[in-house]
Amino acid sequence: MNAFKTLNNLTGWLVFAVAALVLGAAAEPTGSLWDCGEFIAGAYKLQVVHPPGAPIFLLVGRLFAWVGDMLSDDPTVIAYSVNLLSALSTAFGAMFICWSATILARLMLAGREGELSQGQSIAVLGAGLVAGLCMAFATSVWFSAAEGEVYAMSTFFTCLTLWATLKWYQLPDTADADRWLVFAFYSIALSIGVHLLSLLTLPALAMFYYFKKLRSRQFSMHCWRPASG
Repeated sequence: MNAFKTLNNLTGWLVFAVAALVLGAAAEPTGSLWDCGEFIAGAYKLQVVHPPGAPIFLLVGRLFAWVGDMLSDDPTVIAYSVNLLSALSTAFGAMFICWSATILARLMLAGREGELSQGQSIAVLGAGLVAGLCMAFATSVWFSAAEGEVYAMSTFFTCLTLWATLKWYQLPDTADADRWLVFAFYSIALSIGVHLLSLLTLPALAMFYYFKKLRSRQFSMHCWRPASG
């Protein structure tokens, strides 16, 4: 189990490293069309962008813009630094998609308490690797990962929320495990300061809650009920 956990962590970070290097190299070297110029300037000067606003994105983007401004007097470096924020956000999102896929694959093959065989472990880790890289290099995701817009960071929070929900779902039904559920809602709350996309995870979260909490209890009560006659 410990060996699989270590390999699983390494696989996720491998996905992050590959995605970060490729997307970082492919990021726009300066500003691009749409709202990117507004968000880059808003992050650099901590200004207010168009409604409903994106305070979390602007605060984090300000840190990247500050580093770019410190490294060079060329204003295009500031733009690239904010674009790089989107690339790294996508890389982190791909890492969490990798770990989400391994959780689902492990539950499918061994359940919560079962142990994976060597062949199953390879299959699970391979599934996570493919899922993470496919997410990072999908056409629609790549488009947002290369520019200074809110969608890449919003995708990161969506992936983080999904991973936290699955992390909670795979653990035994204990009060200690519920901290991951609280963290999932915390991630959703933070994401509102970027974009409202993470709210789409709420129906999935409700379904996982139903299948783990309510349905399992209904099944247990049905099995416990003594036969009539």
